[in-house]
Amino acid sequence: MQYSVDVSQEYQQAKNRMLKYSLCFALVLTLVIVGDGLLVILAPNENYLLNLIIAIILTVLFSWGAIFFFTSIYGDINSRYKYFRGYESGLKPTEEVEFFKKSEEMCYVNGLYVYPVYVRYKAGLMTQDKVIFSLDNNFDYEMGDLLTITTYQRILVKAEKHS
Repeated sequence: MQYSVDVSQEYQQAKNRMLKYSLCFALVLTLVIVGDGLLVILAPNENYLLNLIIAIILTVLFSWGAIFFFTSIYGDINSRYKYFRGYESGLKPTEEVEFFKKSEEMCYVNGLYVYPVYVRYKAGLMTQDKVIFSLDNNFDYEMGDLLTITTYQRILVKAEKHS
């Protein structure tokens, strides 16, 4: 039984999503700037104040939306993109562990939503319990299974069961 993450496909998906959201934000920003400029420049003298107030309200609404976008949506997309972009040059240790359990609760680690997986590292005479993380919940091993795992930034990339 083997578990692995197709890093090249995940990287391409993260890159496409990052590009799509960046282009959408740039388009909306351009529309708001052009719309505000047209409202103020092309306003007749009697409606100038009304158009200026509309432009201010539009800009404030856009600013609040941009703050929300960059703090929640774009931050998650950017973190996932950076994780997979750095995969090629990062350290990916391969170790032998004993599997204990996986958690069904999702948590946020290194900018990614992941599932905790509890393992015991065996290094010579010492053993140490640790938590690593799985990107999806398809990690189907039983307690006590001996695994050879590869991780990147404490997130499981590959696992293989051996006897």
